[in-house]
Amino acid sequence: MSIIFRNSEFAILDEQKFYNQIFEDSSLKIQPELFEIHSKFMPDSQFEAIQKRGISNRKRKRETDKLSEEVTWIKNLVPKIQENGKSFGVFSERKVNFDNNLKARRAAEIASKISIPSTSMSSNQIVEFSKYEKLDNLLCNGMISNWIRCTGNEASIIENSENEKFFIPPGSTFHIGDVKEIEMYSELNEVMFDLVVADPPWFCQSVKRKKTYDMNEDVIDSLNISDLTSDDALIAFWITNRKGIEEEMKSRFEKWNMEVIATWNWLKMTTQGQPVYDFDNEKHKVPFEKVLIAKKKTSGKEFNLPQEFVFARPLELFARSLLPFTHSIGFEPILLQSEHVFIPVEQ
Repeated sequence: MSIIFRNSEFAILDEQKFYNQIFEDSSLKIQPELFEIHSKFMPDSQFEAIQKRGISNRKRKRETDKLSEEVTWIKNLVPKIQENGKSFGVFSERKVNFDNNLKARRAAEIASKISIPSTSMSSNQIVEFSKYEKLDNLLCNGMISNWIRCTGNEASIIENSENEKFFIPPGSTFHIGDVKEIEMYSELNEVMFDLVVADPPWFCQSVKRKKTYDMNEDVIDSLNISDLTSDDALIAFWITNRKGIEEEMKSRFEKWNMEVIATWNWLKMTTQGQPVYDFDNEKHKVPFEKVLIAKKKTSGKEFNLPQEFVFARPLELFARSLLPFTHSIGFEPILLQSEHVFIPVEQ
């Protein structure tokens, strides 16, 4: 992630700039409409009520309701983040058309409708390609899910059966399948990872209502992260704000003989420098998520976080996108690599 500003309290990151730098040599850029988040997230009914009457149709919280100590601490940092973000040009002060983020929502909807094939068999074989290849050829006509590695010096192209293109970063290795399959791959190929990042699709009520995917947390419990990682590895897990989930995740780290050494809060902001949700949102959708960072208890290495490190063998579990020289596994690892997400740079 591109770090724009950093001090002892917070860092300002620019995700759009990060991906544009990755694909700069391939004359590609990430679809800018995905980042046109100009206003806070809200239901269309609430937005329409504001437009018609100039007020929100959401009931206000009583003044007696108190924010947690953690939420209050993050909320109090917002003015400092806004000040620094504006000085570095991250947040815009120009007038924009507030349309409930219509462009960004449409772009995200198109990007998420890409079809990712499923296979009947899994393999630990690594199939290499460069420049261009049909996805069916890499997956043995859609029968076997191999590990696929891009050996080109620039982004290479994979095309699915529907003629949709996916841009694969140089050096990336990915596998379409259950994250549990990483254990056999690691053992057979004698690969140990020095960084593991996971953003699991945690179960929550909104996910249950949408019925877009099913997350069984037994999948995480069945993994033995210790067997996949080197002695001085870092492990980073994104978690939701569901009550009790942080302690559950810390228990898993304990089972893996690991200890949490840092907790980061990812605060999501609009282009205007506003949090994407109110901190007192009565549906409990606060504008930030947590990242728990752990290391093995036996590791003697000191990590001064936040700090930039170079990792030789990074791994992402439950991946929905790819990074250069990184292993990625999940049911949708190339979902956000399509031609709907990355577009040609205008010459």
